[in-house]
Amino acid sequence: MKRFLEWPIRLALIVAGFLFIINLPFLLGIGKTTILVNFEPFWASVITDFQRLVDIKNSQAFDLLRELTLFESYSYTMKILLGCLLVVMILSIVLSILVMIAPSRIRNGLKRMIDFFEAVPDLLIIFFIQFFVIMLYKTTGVKLIQLYGVFGARPYFVPIVTISFLPLFLLTQFLVKILAEEQTQLYALFGTAKGLSRMRILLVHIFWNVLPLFVLQLRTIVWVILSTIYLVEYMFNLPGFTRFFELILFRGGDIVSLIICLLMFMFPLLMIEVAGWFVTKLIRGKVDLSI
Repeated sequence: MKRFLEWPIRLALIVAGFLFIINLPFLLGIGKTTILVNFEPFWASVITDFQRLVDIKNSQAFDLLRELTLFESYSYTMKILLGCLLVVMILSIVLSILVMIAPSRIRNGLKRMIDFFEAVPDLLIIFFIQFFVIMLYKTTGVKLIQLYGVFGARPYFVPIVTISFLPLFLLTQFLVKILAEEQTQLYALFGTAKGLSRMRILLVHIFWNVLPLFVLQLRTIVWVILSTIYLVEYMFNLPGFTRFFELILFRGGDIVSLIICLLMFMFPLLMIEVAGWFVTKLIRGKVDLSI
């Protein structure tokens, strides 16, 4: 019962946060020598937008969203997000296993490499890929990969590779840390004493125990992916969902259409949180090794 009450409250707080942030420019004004704080126009604008949300049946938002082919753009962005999430999950598990089974000297070098790439900014990766593809085309005339969405084409490879770069090393760094901590637990040491291989202990026992933490960390990964998708779709001129916000503003969209789009953009975060809750409920306690 507590969980069912939590979600409506959280949704109300999310919508309230959108209203406050969107109307924040009405709060601050610039005087001749000071910055003015104007609460009256701010609250008036918040109340007006709230009334529009309450009177959503009479809003023109749905007509505008249908006219702008909302669901086609949304499905394209969600496919990119799902592709990035699968790539990040699979490669991070593979990389973390390779790091954990490597000799200590090689393992330390791999950890330093992961830490270095995790700190590389997203914008640098985007600029590097743009520069590489353009210079390759100018030098050789070869179109190695489709970089931009032109004439209705929707590329997937470049956006997924670009967006997955930072989350991949971020999740790998997290996995290596918790796997190293789990290897020092009594059940892992007991398995080593029994003569079990490091790979079996790692895959059969340790990974099962860290699975809830892995799923919970995916909330951060999805958030990073969503924030990077906005940059990639804008800089690569992709016909994705994040460009919808500009179209809504240019086509005279109201607060209702904008909040609907923001809620749809946050939907993957809510889904991954539900998945994390189910996984933590499903896996209770640790899997022990027995004689």
